Amino acid sequence: MKIIIFPLIISIILLAYSIYIFVKDLKSYSQIKKLIKQDSKYFKNKKLFIILIIYLITVLVMSVIYIAITIVYMVIINDALILTQSIISIIYMILLLVWLTLIQKVIKSIFVVVKNNKIVIWDQVISFTDIEVIKNDVNRRRIIFKVKEAESYNFIKILYHWELKDFLNELKLNTEFI
Repeated sequence: MKIIIFPLIISIILLAYSIYIFVKDLKSYSQIKKLIKQDSKYFKNKKLFIILIIYLITVLVMSVIYIAITIVYMVIINDALILTQSIISIIYMILLLVWLTLIQKVIKSIFVVVKNNKIVIWDQVISFTDIEVIKNDVNRRRIIFKVKEAESYNFIKILYHWELKDFLNELKLNTEFI
């Protein structure tokens, strides 16, 4: 019983934080969908969107399996169940950590919406006048927005996609694509 308490506590903490991040992402997604319905120009990376939906479904299925096996183990204490529960616990924690780290960097690249001379990139709204330059890195892995702030610059990085590059070129902004 002592063996499953630590992974259970860590998993509950990761799950709670993941739910918080998921709700925040869902809020951003619903706001972007409202903007798109208002006849805004937008870019949607469909392949990335589908991959993230599949990943989210995988995390949800793993969480249900993890909770079910943990409950079964607490009722029927069995050595085979503890091994299964430990393996699923490790996989589940890895999936949650990937969601919290890597996926949160990639999720910004799904939608880019333009409305009223402003660009919306997931949860950030940028005025056209604040954009100093838009360029890509040498390997064409990221598109970098150099944005003026009060006393400094902010760099917003999103995944490179050739259709997104073309979309940004059509906006007649200061672009320096390689």
